[in-house]
Amino acid sequence: MPDIAYLHIFLRASWIIQGVYLLLGTMSVICWGLVFAKLIQFRRLSKTVTEDTETLREARELQAAFLNLSPGSITQTLAQAGHDEYLELQGLGLPQGERAQIVLESLRHTLRDEVRRQADAGFRPLTFLGVCANAAPLMGLFGTVWGIFHSFQGFSELSRAANLMIVGQGLGEALGTTIVGLLVAIPATLFYNYFLSRLGALERNLAHFAQLFLKLVKHDLHRQRTPEPDHSR
Repeated sequence: MPDIAYLHIFLRASWIIQGVYLLLGTMSVICWGLVFAKLIQFRRLSKTVTEDTETLREARELQAAFLNLSPGSITQTLAQAGHDEYLELQGLGLPQGERAQIVLESLRHTLRDEVRRQADAGFRPLTFLGVCANAAPLMGLFGTVWGIFHSFQGFSELSRAANLMIVGQGLGEALGTTIVGLLVAIPATLFYNYFLSRLGALERNLAHFAQLFLKLVKHDLHRQRTPEPDHSR
């Protein structure tokens, strides 16, 4: 049975090789858990950002659009940062002629910083995939070198037939760590690059959302500057 053979190789291996197997196995479990979590997260984020972007695109007033965003979403957090900054600037009593320019420029910086902060928060968990993609093959190579070294240790003490048996066992251990290292590294590399692409698309969508938010702020400032028509006459 293959499963029994793999278990036999693991149990017969030296403690260093067993440690490499266990570490690579732990890395693989964490990587796949992270992959599934990120797949679900990006799917949810993509849906939310699309819906909230459409909400801003169809909105006519800033306050109404802000209240209709998905509660607790990444777009609501972004809009909250801009909304708080806008209210704070409104209370400073800025000169009428310069108010719009100052407010829009300040909001542009605030929203851009928030987009970057959200992108950094999304990238942070991906660093583990990058570490696994780079470290797993090296760990497998270390197991290979150690297995070969361990195989040749008994050459001066045992017969030729025994030496061949030890070499075969050591090479089996060594090649096993190489294979496991690649099985960890290849998916980690593929999903790392895939998630980087998704994260870049998300950052661009958030930047577009921020532009729509600024557009609503500009309309709000224009309404404040335009006097109400006098219907009393």
